[in-house]
Amino acid sequence: MTSEPSTFNTVVSPFQKEIDIPSSKSYANRLLILAALSPKPVRVINLPLSTDVLTMIECLKKIGLHCEEVNNEVIVHNQFPECEYDELKIVLHTGDGGTTNRFLIPLLSLGKREYEVRAKGHMRKRPMKDLVEALRDCGAQVKYNPTENDNEAWITIQGPISTSVKDSLEIESSQTTQFLTGLALAFSKIGINVIPKNLSVSLPYWNLTKALLKKAESEPDFYENPVDFSSLSYPIALAALIGKVKVKNCFAVDSNQADSQFLKILEEMGARVEFTNEGLLVEKGELQGIEFNGSQCPDVIPTLIFVCSFAMGKSKLTHLEVLSHKECDRFEEMVRLLQTAGIEHTVNRNDYSLEIVGKGLPGEIEELSGFDFDPVADHRMVMVTYLYQRILGGGHILDNAHHVKKSFANFFEVMS
Repeated sequence: MTSEPSTFNTVVSPFQKEIDIPSSKSYANRLLILAALSPKPVRVINLPLSTDVLTMIECLKKIGLHCEEVNNEVIVHNQFPECEYDELKIVLHTGDGGTTNRFLIPLLSLGKREYEVRAKGHMRKRPMKDLVEALRDCGAQVKYNPTENDNEAWITIQGPISTSVKDSLEIESSQTTQFLTGLALAFSKIGINVIPKNLSVSLPYWNLTKALLKKAESEPDFYENPVDFSSLSYPIALAALIGKVKVKNCFAVDSNQADSQFLKILEEMGARVEFTNEGLLVEKGELQGIEFNGSQCPDVIPTLIFVCSFAMGKSKLTHLEVLSHKECDRFEEMVRLLQTAGIEHTVNRNDYSLEIVGKGLPGEIEELSGFDFDPVADHRMVMVTYLYQRILGGGHILDNAHHVKKSFANFFEVMS
């Protein structure tokens, strides 16, 4: 395996091209869990080259599932937990993905082997207590060691959970719906009803899970993974400001994806947004500020903050607390980015809101001296930093560039 570059030179230029967008990692990891639970072989096609998804597949293989990979698809031939090995303990390196870890751990609770989960990086700092307690309440043996050392056990789990303990389970969902989804997917075959408590953020993600669970009731042997609207936000945001883009593999809004709202937002701000027979067309317009509640689509909020930075007039973005529970504290990182970029803004940390005063695009792009900002090791912060560099001047080094592989492996190729 070759090492990946950690830097990438950004270049100032208008953005006008035809592109394809990766498929959804949010769908993909849900579909892989459902395939792992199916009593018959299941084929999942159009998988992205996301490290979160690739890590999920490797972990499924490690716990005994026969995953046949061909190009961008996988066929899961057997079923968990019937496929378990006889090993006493299996160590799983689960990476830094929220969906990878929070969907896989409930699945493991169905088995009788001991599994040692070693997550990586900031994932070890993200909230896990509610999931751990829920699994313990169902009879699983769970050890939780919130150490930051990637080489040590983070969560050790051994089932099987007892279906006689509970027939329903209420899950705290005020910060994330990933615990709710992970448990609902894993417990869908054993009759434990998973119920959200204080569901206030990312509601469309829960609706996506319910839709896929409904489809799984008929035990399909084939799933197709759709385009990822989170990844879509970056090129169409840039096009809405300085160009025109045709997305050749996107033909309709997917209401099950929270981030599909971004299309409507851009249109309301003044961009041209149109679905044609050849794909999605987004073209620059005279963008105006907007007021928006960000609690339901947190992954595109950094991209929206970028657009608001160069729209005309004031924007107010509210209910952004969910950003602080992501791969990094994205709320504070976006504040730092706005400060570095010299964008006029007001921060309210009591209610997690931002007011941004956009003054339109800067003068001739070629005259800009460049923008220098070091994003943290978070794929979405790296990609949004690239967007600012495209507007404010390129030529500087973009650190942590390799982290885009978490969700958008060919980001730089698409955006070049």
